Amino acid sequence: MRGFSLIELIIVVAVTIILAGMAVPAFGTTLARMRIQTNASQMVQDLRLVRDSAITYQQDLYVYVCVTPTAAQRTTYFAEVSQKYPLTGVHYSPGTDTSVSDAFEKRTLLYNMVCGLPVQSGGAAYSYTSADTVTAGVNTYLVLVFHCGQGSYFRGQPTLLDGTFSGTIWIPMQDSANQPTRYWYVGISPTGEPSSSGVRP
Repeated sequence: MRGFSLIELIIVVAVTIILAGMAVPAFGTTLARMRIQTNASQMVQDLRLVRDSAITYQQDLYVYVCVTPTAAQRTTYFAEVSQKYPLTGVHYSPGTDTSVSDAFEKRTLLYNMVCGLPVQSGGAAYSYTSADTVTAGVNTYLVLVFHCGQGSYFRGQPTLLDGTFSGTIWIPMQDSANQPTRYWYVGISPTGEPSSSGVRP
């Protein structure tokens, strides 16, 4: 029974090496996309939990998204699932409540990724004022409020601190470790339903 010749084995090995070399860049791209999607999915889950908790527990709840201009500091956000003192309406603060509990989650983005500055549909910067932010140390946080349905707000409605909310706000997940920089977008609609998309809004 005839076996393989040395030339045939060399050809098979060469073809295998070429195919493996072609697969490595594709695998790297897939891995990078999965990493950034992991961060986006976590934020969507947290936003949905805050919205649902506001409705369930009848408390307006806050999400703090870091918007400090320095990208190196935009690596965390905080999600409140219960007010600090519900009877008096006092909220948790990223400045004083850094030892978080189940009621106030601190999320640090994985894989050294950062939150980009919020944008609106069309890609322009989302408009907010200093009245919609709080400062904790060197960081400034945009405060998203999910309403429980009291007053003139419907259940789960999102606003900024000043009560305004224009269209869908998109928070970019930004991966600068890959060139070109990769983005994945987390959106909060005017009804408060979070979503994510790999397409620039």
